[in-house]
Amino acid sequence: MKKPAKSSSDDAVGIHPNHNVQRNYPAKVRFCPLCGSPMASRPILPENAIRKVCTQCGFVLFPGPKLVAGCLVIDAGKVLLLRRGNWPALGKWTFPGGYVDFGENASEAAIRETREEVGMRVELDGLLGVFSDEKSPALTIVVYLAKTGPEPPSTSEEASEVRYFGPDEIPWRELAFPTTVDAITAWVASTRRQPNP
Repeated sequence: MKKPAKSSSDDAVGIHPNHNVQRNYPAKVRFCPLCGSPMASRPILPENAIRKVCTQCGFVLFPGPKLVAGCLVIDAGKVLLLRRGNWPALGKWTFPGGYVDFGENASEAAIRETREEVGMRVELDGLLGVFSDEKSPALTIVVYLAKTGPEPPSTSEEASEVRYFGPDEIPWRELAFPTTVDAITAWVASTRRQPNP
């Protein structure tokens, strides 16, 4: 029996990315993204670095780091954290942030991700820092400080709970990622250096 044709509405069904699968990129790429032919590992001149190369069209896959951007939203000396509503680190605390889309700069991504995750339009208030995870060297996160917008923070599919924490209230053992710990540590240190009004 012939399988029914797939309707165009099947393509519109949203999915959640499987981060365990995503981590296989680029090491396990087998086919060329341009022509679909098999890829093979070959040295690329002049540095002789081994890269995946298409056996037909010659496309070279130059993997780059994944750039993430986020905001530490500060209000009355407290930082906004969200409890993650999805994997990885489901139920752990972090700040709003996510991957920078192609054609977007890091500051735009940080503002967009904050709006998507906690429903706030924020104004950036300087760069806190750039952080990397030794266990995931292909991941770099740019973290900005941000001023609150007119909306209060709200929950979403990605944020099951939102809450402000003072420097002495941070749930250190419940933070989601090493980069979360690094960024919050940098923020707490910066609050200690500020003179009291």
